Amino acid sequence: MIITIDGPAGSGKSTVAEAISKKLGFIHFNSGTLYRAVCCYLLDVGFDVENIKFDTKIKKFNISVNYNGNRQIVLVNNKDYSAHLRDNNISALSASVSVNKIVRDTIDNCQRKFSKTHNMVVDGRDIGSHVFPNADFKFYLDCSIKERARRRFKEEKSKGNKITLKEIEKQISSRDEIDKNKTYAPLVVPKNAEIIDCTKLSVDETVNLMLSKIKR
Repeated sequence: MIITIDGPAGSGKSTVAEAISKKLGFIHFNSGTLYRAVCCYLLDVGFDVENIKFDTKIKKFNISVNYNGNRQIVLVNNKDYSAHLRDNNISALSASVSVNKIVRDTIDNCQRKFSKTHNMVVDGRDIGSHVFPNADFKFYLDCSIKERARRRFKEEKSKGNKITLKEIEKQISSRDEIDKNKTYAPLVVPKNAEIIDCTKLSVDETVNLMLSKIKR
């Protein structure tokens, strides 16, 4: 079974997907982690990530996903970039990486291959619309920009990172524009997806609402 959760940056997709996967005993497949790992790899080998949209000089690379318990481990050309995936600059730069078709095709193929042997809850920005259009259950998790920024600010502050709420709100707004205006697999509400606005919902409330709509 495949359950997809699409939505804009910072809407809580990964948190909700992880909770649902634990409840159902499924694999939580975080597609954003793959893009962050590839971003780290491309920086590592010297690419100008901010201007990579139409760069065809990217050579084929191998990407694989393993699990250590519930922890998703992504290897790019057999190198683990896990220590840097949550760096704030990587999260921002991965938006630029995600619009490159070579990168997207490689990651899409990785996800589809993995789905052939696992029950999955997958979250991302084009999962139900592009990667798995025939998923068993599809959700679109929405949330206001101000609330998404507030949540991200709280997370960054807990890590001791110095960034203002206004800066985060600007980053999220910019990411939304990039995601919605991609020429290839933009962020949209997938066909037949349940739209859930979690602006005023807790994680538990959101999870329970989604689970009530999943028939096993």
